[in-house]
Amino acid sequence: MGPRERRRRDLLTPLLFALAVILLLAFWVFRPFILVASVAACVALLLAPLQRRLTAVLRGREGIASMIIVLVTTLVILVPVLTSLFLLTRQATLFLQWVTTQPLVGPDELAVFWEGLPHRYPSLQAWITYIQAQVTPVLSGGIAQVAGGANALLQGVLSRVTRAAVDLGLFLLILFFLLRDGGRLKEQLRPVSPFSDDQETQIFEHLERTILGALQAVVVVPVAQGILAGVGFMIFGVPSPLLWGTAVILAATVPLVGSPLGWVPAVVYLLVQGHVGPALGLLVYCTVIVSGSDNVVKPLVLRGAARIHPLLGFLSIVGGVLAFGVFGFLIGPVILSLVLSAIRIYRLDVLRSPSMEERRATAAAPPSTLSSSKVAG
Repeated sequence: MGPRERRRRDLLTPLLFALAVILLLAFWVFRPFILVASVAACVALLLAPLQRRLTAVLRGREGIASMIIVLVTTLVILVPVLTSLFLLTRQATLFLQWVTTQPLVGPDELAVFWEGLPHRYPSLQAWITYIQAQVTPVLSGGIAQVAGGANALLQGVLSRVTRAAVDLGLFLLILFFLLRDGGRLKEQLRPVSPFSDDQETQIFEHLERTILGALQAVVVVPVAQGILAGVGFMIFGVPSPLLWGTAVILAATVPLVGSPLGWVPAVVYLLVQGHVGPALGLLVYCTVIVSGSDNVVKPLVLRGAARIHPLLGFLSIVGGVLAFGVFGFLIGPVILSLVLSAIRIYRLDVLRSPSMEERRATAAAPPSTLSSSKVAG
């Protein structure tokens, strides 16, 4: 090793160490926003062609075009969420009204019940006294635990709603800047990219198809769940099945909760009316068929849009949700798309192996063409 190479190594080692420290600090600072930024980048990649066409219509006003798209995206997100929250509030109000109008057993009635038991069953007086001494503390502790659990649940719901509102604001802000400045950002990152222009084109095309399939699933799955739920409502005797099915469609678009927000009140309604058998049947039907269709329809949509095997699509969606939460339905397929693109690039550009299309074309070629190519070789 010459002096020049040794000096270069001596300079490169601390530079790489400093770069690693800087990247680690940057990751630590931006870690809370990485997931939201990734989702915004996926949506921006899909909406970029629309933004370019709208910019051309507006004579080069990129900021105004991006703002219009963000406003439309806001309406598309907020309308089903607010509608579903309105339906949930209405159903909860009706249920609380029903609960408050039912005759309840108070402490006085319970005291009279316990006092009357020894007179009605003298031979069981010792057992009744023992049971009363054991049950009363349990009921008192149970009521306290229920109250504490309800308080914790309410605080958790408020915390999640606040976090969802903050994430939505960050998503829209990041989406706006990526739409407006995404092209310039891509040009700045291109010199340090390890991929060629053809490889980048392949990666982005497959990503666009995957993101399109995942977002299509967000629309297709609620509609499919609403249709299946409407059929179940008709079978088990729920009144106004079309209205309940529409509620399931809107509820299926709500993150974290989904379709149970629409069909659980129908089950409760049947129970309140005294139809225990149909209520249990509807509960099993909606749990297995309606909610289970989410894991069937999404992989099929991904297969049609991005040519991803249904099993891989299913695993990417479920694994993404388990790893990243509600955004995992999009992040999981995107990671799978990147993995498949990396495998394709390695196979075609590193191993130089022929693609499946080339093999099929070779197999379908007539013998005369093959023999002439051999002679020419």
